[in-house]
Amino acid sequence: MMSIGIVILTICLLVLVSLALRRREDPGPVVRRMLEQFSKLIPRMLCALVAAGFIAQLIPQQAIAALLGEEAGIVALPIAALSGLIVPAGPVIAFAIAAVFAKSGASAAALVTFITSWTLFATHRILIYELPLLGPSFLRLRATSVLLMPFAAGVLAMLIGLMTSYGTPIIH
Repeated sequence: MMSIGIVILTICLLVLVSLALRRREDPGPVVRRMLEQFSKLIPRMLCALVAAGFIAQLIPQQAIAALLGEEAGIVALPIAALSGLIVPAGPVIAFAIAAVFAKSGASAAALVTFITSWTLFATHRILIYELPLLGPSFLRLRATSVLLMPFAAGVLAMLIGLMTSYGTPIIH
């Protein structure tokens, strides 16, 4: 079964290839760039999946279910927000960790909070890019202005979940 994301990406790729063929330019630079990106991404994906597997073994499923599951209620949101804050990695690892959380019984609201927190406050981005390039005063302004967003997103996901049934995340 193919996911809708793969279908959309394939359609976009086919449109771009057809546009490139229509222009009749040398495909060499594009193919080289594609191979460079592919050779960088595959090792990262493999490492991330192995890391997610280790995380799944290191953190007991019962602990994840107790701290981030439905029965944890609103208490799961600050724990998920803190977890998102301390994940020092890019999307490959962050989403692999989210998948481990989901498979271990984390609630949808906790997952929304985790991903939102990681998106807004990823430690590695703050330390490597934001502080050196934009400075501490900008970081204070940005962090303060979005501080409540992970919690708001989690509460909203909780409320939407009470009113409608979106189902649980699909984990294979």
